[in-house]
Amino acid sequence: MTVLQHSVEVMANVMTPSSHHYLITASPEPSVSTSTLTAKHDAGEIDELPSVRSDKQWQIFSDILKAIPEAKRKLTLENGKAYLNRLASALDEGLAAGRSDNTNGLKKAVAEWVSNSEGRIHKNSKSSRGFHNIVTACLLAPPRYDVSDSTTLRKLRDHDEVIRPSVSEYPPFLYKDFTIDPDNLIDGLFESELLFKAAKHILIGPSSADSLESSNHSTRLGNAAPNNMNEVTLPFMAYVCAQVRFALSSDETFGNNSGRCFDIYNFYCNILKTLHEEELADDVEVLRSRWNE
Repeated sequence: MTVLQHSVEVMANVMTPSSHHYLITASPEPSVSTSTLTAKHDAGEIDELPSVRSDKQWQIFSDILKAIPEAKRKLTLENGKAYLNRLASALDEGLAAGRSDNTNGLKKAVAEWVSNSEGRIHKNSKSSRGFHNIVTACLLAPPRYDVSDSTTLRKLRDHDEVIRPSVSEYPPFLYKDFTIDPDNLIDGLFESELLFKAAKHILIGPSSADSLESSNHSTRLGNAAPNNMNEVTLPFMAYVCAQVRFALSSDETFGNNSGRCFDIYNFYCNILKTLHEEELADDVEVLRSRWNE
């Protein structure tokens, strides 16, 4: 069962008539009856179901109710379980299709954006990327690696577990001008032109990524419009970082650190965790505004 299916399963447990109570906070508080909860939602007293911020299932639940208002009613019907399965399958299929489109599009686009006199990246091949190419190697290698050293580069290329980059080590492609200040690792983080181009490529379309001077109005067009996405979210920012990292790499499939693939899933989670750090809240808000320009 996927995370999304589990989230919808949680939703069904709360929405079905057989559910009597559900504890919706992490602290010991009285449980709230389903009827009271849904009545408040129907009356517009609450925009989303109460939850602690860290509860991903409830967050997804609320987002689904906003996107599909009739879902709440259909889940309470006698055939709610069947609707649940259809809904979960449809959402999972949509997510997979969307990610596949983004991956294939950025595979070619990123190759064009980073190719230079030091190395050309083949648009339709992954084998010459990652640590097999000095251009992508420089963008992917965290500061502690000297990719000009042939031994280091070979070990990185061979996925040597001793020096394999960690998901918490942020590489140059995430930084403005691809430059990392060792004394201030936050400065310029998530501000690279490569990320901004990739975000526009996904939200608006390939042609928009060629110019970073479009107005905010243009972000309401293209691929974002059908999904009512009017601003960039933190999960989307982490998603773009993961997609660009994958496009730069020689990995053929999204991996989870099994075998010879980089753990792209935990890379995404680590970035999202960083973006949610309370002590970085002000910096992240400024950063998000920059992404929304």
